[in-house]
Amino acid sequence: MTNPAFRLNRRDFLRMMALSGGAAALASCGVKSPTGVPGTLNTPGANATVNLTLKTSGWPIDIAFTDATPGTFNAGYNKALQAWLELNPGVTLERIEFNPWDAAGLRTAVAGGTAPFCFPIGVLGGWNVPGIQASNAEGLFADISEAVAKNGVLDKLAPQVAASTSRWKSQDGTYFGIPYEIVSSEGFFYNREHLAEIGMEDIPLTWTWQDMREMALKLTKGDRKGLAMAAYALDWILPSYGIDFDGLLTRYPIPGRSFNWKWDFTTFVDDIVEGVDLWRGMLFEDQSVYTDPNFWDFSQNGQLAAAFYEDRAAMTPGIHLFFSDMAGKMNKTILEADKYMSFARQPLGPKGYTYQLPFAVSAWGFNPDLKPVELDKAVSLFAYMLLGDGFVTTTNEIYSANKDASEVIRAIRWPYANKFSENIPGIEGSLNDAAGPYYANRLQTIFNQPKQPEPGEYTPAEVNRGPGDTPWYDKLTRWAYSQDPFDVKTDAAELENIFNQQAKTFPSGVDENAFAEGIQRYYAEVTTYLQANAPEFYDQRFKPFYDLRIKPNFG
Repeated sequence: MTNPAFRLNRRDFLRMMALSGGAAALASCGVKSPTGVPGTLNTPGANATVNLTLKTSGWPIDIAFTDATPGTFNAGYNKALQAWLELNPGVTLERIEFNPWDAAGLRTAVAGGTAPFCFPIGVLGGWNVPGIQASNAEGLFADISEAVAKNGVLDKLAPQVAASTSRWKSQDGTYFGIPYEIVSSEGFFYNREHLAEIGMEDIPLTWTWQDMREMALKLTKGDRKGLAMAAYALDWILPSYGIDFDGLLTRYPIPGRSFNWKWDFTTFVDDIVEGVDLWRGMLFEDQSVYTDPNFWDFSQNGQLAAAFYEDRAAMTPGIHLFFSDMAGKMNKTILEADKYMSFARQPLGPKGYTYQLPFAVSAWGFNPDLKPVELDKAVSLFAYMLLGDGFVTTTNEIYSANKDASEVIRAIRWPYANKFSENIPGIEGSLNDAAGPYYANRLQTIFNQPKQPEPGEYTPAEVNRGPGDTPWYDKLTRWAYSQDPFDVKTDAAELENIFNQQAKTFPSGVDENAFAEGIQRYYAEVTTYLQANAPEFYDQRFKPFYDLRIKPNFG
């Protein structure tokens, strides 16, 4: 298989598309300084007490908009920004041309001291806990603990966000990021009218991939497919079996000073065969899927979503953040969109397991070259605009146009990392109601599901990242779309050998005793989680694998 120009796994692509959509929206506005000086914003006449410049690449903290019609996001943002600048005389914002979503470019900029004052943590950390913690251990993010405390950041966060710290706080208690957005588990938007045609009102949390196959076939009608799906379909299906590049049943820890993980794609290879057969049955036998090996974009702007908008597919993949954008694409109000569609998390595997988190927190880090006074102002600005009074000012301006709280949700994707997801001072009514009761209730149910432990929350940060996942994704594409003969079991054994041979070349940079202690705590928590939430998977898959691969070394 030929790799795309930039190769992203499902986590990378999802988070980048979810977050960069906002960046693109702001960048398209063509902002410039209200003072007439391109790329800068200052406060003329202010009695400067601190003279410093914060360089921004744009969204979510930008200079003021020149296109700021009253009653819009732009107008509200400008009011909020001006209020903060008046409270912080002498601070200047400078807009620089920089793409913070380019991992290589961002790493180079951080190393060279040319990065913007804040940037998305996940870009450098691969959008997963081990990668984010490793990036922090490398010194790619500033320690903002003092500024977080001084500016009361934790008090501005929603309680469930403040408690979900693995992507913005180190195990030793250092803060290196601030949450900006909540990202739901991956799942599917579905057309409620189409679902009613097959006698279903909604999709239960307990649905499985086999249920998905049967539903997609029933929903396929004329030119309409039951499902639109991205090229990495198997990377949604197989992880529900516990099988993935970093899957619960395919990667396991080993003690010692070498790289701390090995791979096993052969113990449960029959499950891989079953998952591959299920997908290929949908695609080639049922012909119920609109897909292509070149369809990598499952954002609200991609081919898959377009098929959904045009009634060429009854279901399409996504995350909850796309809801308001999709409403706009279909020229529907938020409440009209609530009647038209809803959202279900990914199906479970055949034994009741899901690898999906109910939600993850997307956080932004800060340039490690900033001086303490610069960090204080940077954190103050970020928190004010996105979590505190500035957010209230911005949303009240949007609301002032027609006194419709749903317009706030259309403008700023809901729910929020701050404390204002239910009520915002100055805005009448509940945002839950404004989001649409059906959609809001579905989303809250998903968010309230128990969270599976992640190894990066327990083990020391490993800066030696180990083998890359390209061979895994190459096999997935082959298994999903190839018309040429192949043997899954042979391919799986080859994958196992590739990764384990590569792993031998990576030393470990962590203390082996600390790693062992963390691993023991991690698997104890995993055991408790699975026994309570996926007992069949625990008994028939996890416990046998644990006894075979993990218990001999870690007890």
